[in-house]
Amino acid sequence: MDTNLEQQLQNQAEGSSKTKYFIWIFVLLIVLAIGYFYLIGKESNNIAEVSYKTAKIKNGDLLVTVMSTGNLNPTNSVDVGIEVSGTIKEIYVDFNDEVKVGQLLAKLDTTKLKSQVDSSKASLAIAQGTLKESDITVQNKKLNYERTLQMYNNSGKKFPSINEVDDTRFAYESAMASYEINKAKIQQAQFNLKTDEENLEKAIVKSSINGIVLNRAIEVGQTVTSSMSTPVLFTLAKDLSKMDLIISIDEADVADIKKGLDVTFTVDAYPNEKFTGVIKQVRLNPIESNGVITYETIVLVQNDRLLLRPGMTASAKIITKQVKDKMLIPNRALRFKPTMKMENRRSSMQLAGNMRPKRKARESKDISKSDIKTLWILSENKPKRVRVKVLDTDGSFTAIESRGLKIDDEVIISQMSGNE
Repeated sequence: MDTNLEQQLQNQAEGSSKTKYFIWIFVLLIVLAIGYFYLIGKESNNIAEVSYKTAKIKNGDLLVTVMSTGNLNPTNSVDVGIEVSGTIKEIYVDFNDEVKVGQLLAKLDTTKLKSQVDSSKASLAIAQGTLKESDITVQNKKLNYERTLQMYNNSGKKFPSINEVDDTRFAYESAMASYEINKAKIQQAQFNLKTDEENLEKAIVKSSINGIVLNRAIEVGQTVTSSMSTPVLFTLAKDLSKMDLIISIDEADVADIKKGLDVTFTVDAYPNEKFTGVIKQVRLNPIESNGVITYETIVLVQNDRLLLRPGMTASAKIITKQVKDKMLIPNRALRFKPTMKMENRRSSMQLAGNMRPKRKARESKDISKSDIKTLWILSENKPKRVRVKVLDTDGSFTAIESRGLKIDDEVIISQMSGNE
């Protein structure tokens, strides 16, 4: 009796333990199921919340430009200097005055220069007198030599002696040499006189062109010294209705810069005014500054209204290429690559099979140096890859060609989700 009771109690305890074990397993399965559906639901919500920002393809013209800065200068400016030293006595023109060829600009004190001219004239007169004296001496020595030689021949070469004949001959030849020397001194005196007269003329500064006075670097009473270099007194501009804009082009852009290209620019004095010009020269000489190589480019500018002035700083834009009547997209569309959150392992594998992101990434890298690029459009609310031919870009928009796209199609430029 006691044995049966003990057996029944033992069986009852084992049954209770199995029941608890199954209950714990059931509870654990419920918790896992709840967590699984919670995570899957959250991922599904995130996927549903993903949105794309798009831009429409438009038709238009594209201008490819190069930016640079430079300064305006007259097309033809002349520095008027002086070749003689002296003190400025008179100044006849001022800044901005219009001048003509040969017009008097300034004058030095010519007292000293006139004295030098008078001294040279006196030296020339002395040389001319000396030459006349030498001429008379030559005639005398010649006559004496001829008479001595005749006596010597008539006497049968007995009288006078041969030494006396030689002495008269040598005296005659010496007189001839002195005559030639004095003749050369006359030429020297004439040249000195001519130089002094030219210096006297150079003391009067005249204009060499028709133009306008840009700069006057002297004042009355100022002493100018002409030694190794010529002092600059005035700077004249020939014609301010045409000016040169000198800009510096970086070596990376110089290949696209050619003679005849159109240029637009602005200056600080007229911020709302746009000026135009045409490239007339691209200089081959390189200029290095802080390790950067640039090339000077000369732009011919029409300044009929005389608004532009020498020295003004200009911000220039050079139109290197014009692409007309093509499909245009924002540059951001070519940089966009979709990133998607997966619903589950199965959908992840399916999306990987459809999109093949790794393969396309390698393909994008391979064509990065070609004119074939990839962009994305929305197809049934999903990104769709499209390959296009890139023609050119202006930094903001890119001109493309594609058989699969048309005007007003929307290209993806960015992606947003609910967590962003």
